[in-house]
Amino acid sequence: MKRIAAIISAAFVLLSLCACADDPREGTDGTLAIVETPGETESAAVTENSVQTEGSVSNEPDPDTVVPVSPLLWRVTDTNGHELYLFGTIHAGDERNDRVFERISPVLTNCDALAVEFDTVAYENDMAQMTRDVAQYVLIDGTTISDHMPDELYSRTADLLNRAKMYPELYKKYNLAWWAQLVDTAMLTLYSDLDTEKGMETFLIDFAYEKEMPVLNVESASFQMSLLNSFKDELYILLIEDELNGADTYGDELDALYELWLSGDLDAFWKYLATEDDEHEYTEEQIALIEDYDRRLLDDRNLGMFDRAVEYLESGDTVFFAVGAAHMANEAGLVRLLTDAGYSVETVDY
Repeated sequence: MKRIAAIISAAFVLLSLCACADDPREGTDGTLAIVETPGETESAAVTENSVQTEGSVSNEPDPDTVVPVSPLLWRVTDTNGHELYLFGTIHAGDERNDRVFERISPVLTNCDALAVEFDTVAYENDMAQMTRDVAQYVLIDGTTISDHMPDELYSRTADLLNRAKMYPELYKKYNLAWWAQLVDTAMLTLYSDLDTEKGMETFLIDFAYEKEMPVLNVESASFQMSLLNSFKDELYILLIEDELNGADTYGDELDALYELWLSGDLDAFWKYLATEDDEHEYTEEQIALIEDYDRRLLDDRNLGMFDRAVEYLESGDTVFFAVGAAHMANEAGLVRLLTDAGYSVETVDY
């Protein structure tokens, strides 16, 4: 199971908003008082046609000095000629995302609105809602996190978080779901050069605010926070163990995933995600937990995202619809769902 798939979900960035504040403090109710700090898919899923991007950037750099980037972008059209653009993101990146944004910005500029999983800027400024969302992760039965984890696993996890400077004493009062997300973020901090601050959502949302373009929520941060807190404790234990056991290869695997995303090879991207890359043999119970987790985080959410995409199409506005890249891929992805529903789906040729 490739836990690096977490990087394709916007839920991955929630900890950077909720749990990694420079000054986390305990509220009177024991919750975290958020302190504002300064400063293998089938080719039939996509039509063979492609469209050229209008308004391409002039004076492009020497191609010999620029690493090619071409993440997949699609144009969806209904029978009335209404358009929607689909763009699959990864929620961390490096300086190459500057080039990615340069390539897609002409399309974004001509859209009426941007749709993302949730507006991180608006959420970060809603401290009351953020605090309510975080409160659901607090242990209210008088136990601490060490009561819910095997001693050795707790020790290894605490060591990881300490090395990532992400373990204030307060977090002992938070549940396994919270700790699983903390481990995701700590792994990125310690074992990868990619940065959530360079994720595509940051570019897109900042651009939309600068241009006073509406930012639409496909889901919401609160929905994702509740979803991530809705699984069995046994799953969170399994996720944490897998992360810790995969530390030696985490950076290489994430780099490989990022390179595939940059290349725009959808088949290769999805096959890489779907391929088991560890030697651990799961029990039948663990396999069931993993399958439920994957279904609820990807396939089930794809259906809701499909409904939102159709809603945007029917509105008549041209919306740039940017969500995690895994939501685009495979037979349950948005590209396939929209194609099967009768919409024209074309890849946009950079």
